Amino acid sequence: MCDLSRCPTFEVNNEYYTQKDMWKNISHLIPKDKVIWESCMLNSPSKSMEYWKELGYKVVGDTKSDMLNCKIPEYDICITNPPFETKLKTAILKKLVELDKPFIIVMNATNLVTNYMRTIFGDKMKYLQTIIPHGKICFEEYNKEKKIMINCKRQPAFYCSYVCYKMNIPNENLWLKN
Repeated sequence: MCDLSRCPTFEVNNEYYTQKDMWKNISHLIPKDKVIWESCMLNSPSKSMEYWKELGYKVVGDTKSDMLNCKIPEYDICITNPPFETKLKTAILKKLVELDKPFIIVMNATNLVTNYMRTIFGDKMKYLQTIIPHGKICFEEYNKEKKIMINCKRQPAFYCSYVCYKMNIPNENLWLKN
């Protein structure tokens, strides 16, 4: 068991972005005729919208819009990697549940056992599914000096999964093979 009270406090870093391969790994689960909303782009150098377009999808989103306070665009499914910070993440989850449309978000797998997940989803927990990747999801970081995305040099210390809502994914597709 780990006694985190004996560790120095951890600094939350919201500046990790999803690599194209991580979106590609789930693209077979999203019909090509669906419009994807990449909702967590506020002031972000993320390339998620570009990656989904390269994979052949129509994508909406805006780096100047705060998904918690913006006019919601027309979309079929929200697919995003929300900030890791609990306060922001829980506000985003509440908003997505309020919208009550399908979504897939990348989250630290530990979030699944938190009280806030049960509180936010309540009786809508029955619509949740988790896609389990093969190994750890690795992220990109933005190099401010070079103004480019680079793959993180190390794997994260935690495991992530894709948390799905109202996606109705067949059980055999919930464990990714690669």
